[in-house]
Parts: sequence; structure tokens; C-alpha cells
Amino acid sequence: MDEIDARFPYEDRERCAALIDRGIAISPNAAFAVLHEICRPGRGVPVSADRLMEHLAYWRSAFKHPAADMLAEVAEAMIHRRDLPVEDVIGRMRILAQYPGLYAALVILYFSCDDVDERLEPVDAEIRNNWGRALDRGHQ
Repeated sequence: MDEIDARFPYEDRERCAALIDRGIAISPNAAFAVLHEICRPGRGVPVSADRLMEHLAYWRSAFKHPAADMLAEVAEAMIHRRDLPVEDVIGRMRILAQYPGLYAALVILYFSCDDVDERLEPVDAEIRNNWGRALDRGHQ
């Protein structure tokens, strides 16, 4: 994640594909961290929506996970600067909750809407707490 955070080489297709492949090889969470960089480039990063959609298409073709289609839809909306309805995001968060440890995917969902009433906060906290307990039980 340190290799891509705020350093994603958006204009270099080969390096992007290699980073996508590497994230996928590391873990599902790392794969979603790469998706996060694709759908939320840093402020002032000069990259077109078309280029981001190319990277998203490659990510989607290379990554197989039960939550991948759902998050790819969210990423596409974010690339096109469309906020999702808060209720839709909460529903997606609840679906994602069944896959412990996908924190990067949860962050994508969190930033996919304009939650002025902070309705996502308790859902996000509940999921993180449940994942933490599940992971703690797995290490005992």
C-alpha cells in the first residue's frame, strides 16, 4: 500500500497493471487498496476519467472476489463524480461486512456518498468492531 498511496502511476498503463496484479497477489484488501487509488486519485492529480476507467476495467478483469462487482460499480460512480445515495451505501456496507478485513473496500464505500447526517458512522464502526473481534478470535 505504501508503494501506491499518492504515487499511483496513472499514465503508465504497464506499471498500473503490474501494481494491480501485485495488489491482487498480496491479498483481497490490497486489491481493494489499489481500487481505492483508481477511483480516488489525489487532489490535483492530472488523470482523465477515461484513463481511470481503463484501469478499473483491467482491475475488474484480473480480480475475482464476491464483492468485486459491487465495488467496481461504486468505483465507476466515483470516477464519474456521482455520489451514491446514503441508503445504497449502507446496504453495500452491510453486504461487505460478511468479508472480514476488507478495510480498503470499506473506505471506498465510505467516500462514495455525501453523508451530511453522518449515518455511515455507526455502520462503519459496527463493521470494524465486528471484523476486529472476528480477526481476534482467528488468532486465538
